[in-house]
Amino acid sequence: MKSKLFIAKLTMTSLAICLFFTSVEAVPVFADSFKSVTLGADLSEAQKQEMLKAFGVTKNSANILEVTSKEEHTYLAKVASEAQLGNKAISCSYVEPTEKGGLNVSTNNLTWVNDGMIKNALITAGIENANVKASAPFEVSGTAALTGILKGFENTSTGKKIDENKKEAANEELITTGDVGEKIGQNDASNLMNNIKKDVIKDKPKTKEELNKIVDKATNEYKDKLTDKDIENIRNVMSKINDLDLNYNNLKDQMNDITNQLKDKLNTKEAQGFFARLEEMFADFLDSVKSLF
Repeated sequence: MKSKLFIAKLTMTSLAICLFFTSVEAVPVFADSFKSVTLGADLSEAQKQEMLKAFGVTKNSANILEVTSKEEHTYLAKVASEAQLGNKAISCSYVEPTEKGGLNVSTNNLTWVNDGMIKNALITAGIENANVKASAPFEVSGTAALTGILKGFENTSTGKKIDENKKEAANEELITTGDVGEKIGQNDASNLMNNIKKDVIKDKPKTKEELNKIVDKATNEYKDKLTDKDIENIRNVMSKINDLDLNYNNLKDQMNDITNQLKDKLNTKEAQGFFARLEEMFADFLDSVKSLF
C-alpha cells in the first residue's frame, strides 16, 4: 500500500510541473496545428518508439522533446516535497493545439491522475483548445507526462509562453487535487475542485472570508474525510486562482464540460442517493405491475 501511495503521489506532482515551464513573459495562449510529443528521458529507445507509434506520430510529423527527472525537480520544487518526486522520467505526452473544440484529454497507464484533473489544470493555465494525451508503456505515476504537457504546448509552432502565475496556481491545484483524491476518490476530487473553481471565478470573492465560505460550503459533505489541512490547501489554491481574475464567461463551457464528463462517475453521497432513489422507484414500479396480476 505504501509503495502504491508513493507512486500515486508522484503522478500528481507531474500534473503540476506542466505549469512551471518557461519564461516570465505573460503572453495569451493561442492555438496552432503543430503537434508536439514529450518522451520520458529514462525510457529505452524501443519504448520511445512504442510511444511514438501509440501517439500516431513520427519524428518527422511532430516536435519530439524529452522530459528529464531533473526538470521535474526544478519546476516542482515550490509545490511538491522531495518525497513526492521520483527519480526517473517515464511517462509521455502528446499535445495538439486546435482552433476550437475545447480540451480533449485522455490518459493511459497513469495511476494517480485522471483526465478530469489534467483538464482542470489546463483550464487554469489558460489553455482553451487542444487534444492532449498522457501515457506510458506500463503503469506509472505519470510525472514526466504531466510535466511534458505544457512543455510540449510551449514548443508547438507558435511557442507561446504561459503566464507564470497561472502555472503556479495550476501546479498547486494539481497537487492538492491528487492529495484530496486519496481521501475521497479521483473523480469526486476533480468534481469538487472544479465546482469550487467555478464559484470562485464567477463570484470573485473580495475577502478571505468570502472565499473561505465558498470552499467550506462545497467541502462540507466531505468533512468526515478531509482534514483541516486539506481544507486549508484548497483555500490556498482557490485564493491563487481568484487572484488570476479569470473570465467566467470564457471558461464556463469548459468547466461545465468537466462536470458533465464526471456525472456518471461520482461517489458522493448526493450521487449515491440519487441512484438509490432511482432503484427504489424501479422496485416500486415492479411491485405495482405485479399487483395488477
